[in-house]
Amino acid sequence: MGASVGTEQSPEVRGRPGGLVRGLGQSALEGSRFWFGCVRMVLFALRALAAPGAAARRAVLRVTMAQIYFTGAEGLPFVTATALVVGATIMIQVHVAAPGMPGEIVGNVLVTVVLRELAPLVTAIIVASRSGTAIATELGNMKASLEFVGLVSLGIDPVRFVVLPRLIAVTASVVVLEVYFGLLALVGSAVVALAFGTPDLVALQDGLAATLRLADLGLFAVKGVGCGALVAVLSCYFGFQVKASSTEVPRMTGMAVIRSVLGCVIYNFLVTVVFYALFPELSRPV
Repeated sequence: MGASVGTEQSPEVRGRPGGLVRGLGQSALEGSRFWFGCVRMVLFALRALAAPGAAARRAVLRVTMAQIYFTGAEGLPFVTATALVVGATIMIQVHVAAPGMPGEIVGNVLVTVVLRELAPLVTAIIVASRSGTAIATELGNMKASLEFVGLVSLGIDPVRFVVLPRLIAVTASVVVLEVYFGLLALVGSAVVALAFGTPDLVALQDGLAATLRLADLGLFAVKGVGCGALVAVLSCYFGFQVKASSTEVPRMTGMAVIRSVLGCVIYNFLVTVVFYALFPELSRPV
């Protein structure tokens, strides 16, 4: 007790410049450890791709397919409902804010806002909220119950059999789901356009065709792969941060979801900036 009281800093000490510098240094160290741990996990997972053993590869494939089913197939209802509502809502807002707007301009809005921004970002948030929570909770419970110790004692690499399948499955699922989200959002917008009788669907189709470029496929791929990898890596990382008590699982799960969503938002923004810097002509209206 005496030692702990002697080393504890008072509010006055923490408020001094030295305490501020010490706090900044600790934050920098924690941040570096966090990113080092994430990068290390990714490198170990990628190295496991070349690991020998046909039976081990079949086991990894089975786990990967099961995770794809959970993340992708079972997540379709949530993505479907969200995409239709988002597309319909944007079209309603366009009709209210600018009634009679030409279909070509509306098509440009749908491509730039829905396809390039909302489709990858909202899809990643849905996957992080659903699958990321499940992954962090599952791995946290495994860590608290010493299941990973048992795997290692049997000569089984936890990164290969636990992290790698989830990294592949979540990344692939986000890419596919964001394409699905974009298509469904356009359907929702078209339904509202039909209900209001404006804009004309032919003009709307012309606006979409005039705005879409081949570079959008690359943008979709970069955003989908990046956001999916972020969700998978951060969910696994915080699941492994559970020490020995199951009471730590909810806290680490919350951290995984918060960091995943924040990371996807920042990543989406940075990719958008680079995209329009590389293709400035796409930032101009049709």
